[in-house]
Amino acid sequence: MDAPLIIAIILFFSGLANASLSYNLNDGNVIPAIALGTSLGHLADGTRVLSVNHSLARAVQGALTAGYRHIDTASLYRVEDEVGLGIRWYLNDTTKRQNIYVTTKLWNDAHARDEVVPAIRRSLQDLQLEYVDLYLMHFPMAYTKDGKISDTDYLETWKGLEDAKKLNLTRSIGVSNFNLTQMKRLWNDSEIKPAVLQIEVNPTITQDEIIDWCDEHAVIVMAYSPFGAILGRKKNSPLRADDPLLISLAQKYNKTVPQILLRYLLDRHLVVIPRSTNYSRIKENFNITDFSLAPEEVKLLSSFNREYRLRTQVKWYPHPHFPFQKKNLTESEIQYIVEHSKED
Repeated sequence: MDAPLIIAIILFFSGLANASLSYNLNDGNVIPAIALGTSLGHLADGTRVLSVNHSLARAVQGALTAGYRHIDTASLYRVEDEVGLGIRWYLNDTTKRQNIYVTTKLWNDAHARDEVVPAIRRSLQDLQLEYVDLYLMHFPMAYTKDGKISDTDYLETWKGLEDAKKLNLTRSIGVSNFNLTQMKRLWNDSEIKPAVLQIEVNPTITQDEIIDWCDEHAVIVMAYSPFGAILGRKKNSPLRADDPLLISLAQKYNKTVPQILLRYLLDRHLVVIPRSTNYSRIKENFNITDFSLAPEEVKLLSSFNREYRLRTQVKWYPHPHFPFQKKNLTESEIQYIVEHSKED
């Protein structure tokens, strides 16, 4: 065997070892299993944090260079222009648009059926793309442009997403932050079935019941907040980064604790959405395809489940389609939160 052939074989299998996983969707499309999250969060008063000096565009470009093929964004994040810029910086003669998977989301103030197509067109204009690969309804709750509760049903909104798919503005459609009852209702009353559900999943909120339902209906689950409060400063998190189990697993596989948490989700057949604008962390979060946790290790991590949600969006409690379990608050406490919450 000659040297060039040996080198080619080595490079081929090296590429396989570092390749991103992907899953088949129920509509015939394929979704990469590791996505870069692009929400930059918000300040204490609710104001969205925006990209400075194209830091997010550089992060998107860096992620694609590191091997990511899936970028997750949303109208709410107000960074679609930065995401599009990062994609354009990366694209060249050898890398085509069809090799990059882009997810974006419809915000709550455009839920009327006739508002959905104009909303996705605005997103496409900001992204400077002809289509997105996946368009999600961000929440099942409709609001007016001035922040009042709308009586628009999410079933009507879904018809707008179906319209967008039929116009080839998006390859696939799905939802985010729906509960099981809402998923069943949507499934039974839709022409085009949802291909994806995006929800919060990590060892402290395992979402077993709804994920099992999605598995039975070939709906792929995307897991946002994959680290929950485990790596943060909240002291009441059921699981902390210095837990002996996490430390021992990291040592066993020669990985970091964040990599163990991400691999836990991949081993549950979920799409993971780690967020970062730090290039070394972006690369670290992607380097999780060369090992797997044992089934008993996945089960041990799931034992930390306390249905611990990172954010419960208390200001939306009064909405009839609020999807999450509500904290035990009085009506006056809820009203105070609603009145003092800055609208996105």
